[in-house]
Amino acid sequence: MRGEDAVAASVRKMSNQEADECAAQIVEIFGLMCKSQHTAMRTGTVVQLHPLERAEERSVPALIASN
Repeated sequence: MRGEDAVAASVRKMSNQEADECAAQIVEIFGLMCKSQHTAMRTGTVVQLHPLERAEERSVPALIASN
């Protein structure tokens, strides 16, 4: 359809069963990621969210910096 991106077109063309299977896989992947992140937080592992070269670009709010 006009103005539709590749993902929307692919989903539109799926059968209900294919869409259900994809949704189940997405939920499973999300659950595994959450479990992995929770385990990393409990073990003290640092999860880097931003590239190191961008670290100096981020500013620390004054309220946090004063603590």
